[in-house]
Amino acid sequence: MADHHIREAAESLLESVSNPHYRTISHSHSVNLTTEDLLAGYRPQGRMSSVRRFFCLFVTFDLLFTSLMWLICVMMRGETLMQIFNQEIVQYSIKTSLFDIVLVAVLRFLLLILFYAALYINNWSVIALSTGGTCAFLIAKVFVFDWPNAVQPVYQVFLILTSFTLAWGEAWFLDFRVLPLELEANTRRPLTERTPLLNPVRPTGVQSVYGESTVNWFSPVESPESSPRPRAPGEQVILTQDLVSRPPNSLFYADVFAGRS
Repeated sequence: MADHHIREAAESLLESVSNPHYRTISHSHSVNLTTEDLLAGYRPQGRMSSVRRFFCLFVTFDLLFTSLMWLICVMMRGETLMQIFNQEIVQYSIKTSLFDIVLVAVLRFLLLILFYAALYINNWSVIALSTGGTCAFLIAKVFVFDWPNAVQPVYQVFLILTSFTLAWGEAWFLDFRVLPLELEANTRRPLTERTPLLNPVRPTGVQSVYGESTVNWFSPVESPESSPRPRAPGEQVILTQDLVSRPPNSLFYADVFAGRS
């Protein structure tokens, strides 16, 4: 009895996998995803692609979020703005001040916007330099910072971890999303409304849903007996290849060659 249920489950699984409707849905979903990726990396009329524009917004968010976190950390001390300005900026010390983390975010923002937005380079060397420099500075900051005398150390630790995470997030997004998608979009022809009609893009081994050419198509030698046109005895109806050159709405059906036996 158990073997019978196992066999039925296996047969139903095979039927669901081999179902043409299932394969069509899966194929259309993968094509939609590929099309979205190509559109994200495509540059309309030479302008900035949407995926690179998102990267620039992410870099701007890095600067603003780091500055906001630094402002929250220093305001938790209960001091005035003038006292904070003197201690954090005027009398700067790497052991007590956190303003250098904001300066690193500013430098990272200027560097990335200059090379990847203004100059529009397609190389990972600049992002590697900015991320590596940020990580090296933050690691050194952890060792030299005066943690025993720090006020609200939880916020300060969170500020350092946030800057570290955002720097690596920028490097990952540029290297694994921006550059590959733009390269793939540049190697393919730009997508237009007529692209599926002229040159449909489909994976290897998948047949087109459109009909093939009818240049080599021929009808049967004789028409069926139920043909609306009466035939004389011994008359044959043959469709010639000239049919494909006539308009689709033509009333011409066949060249009739009559012969009596």
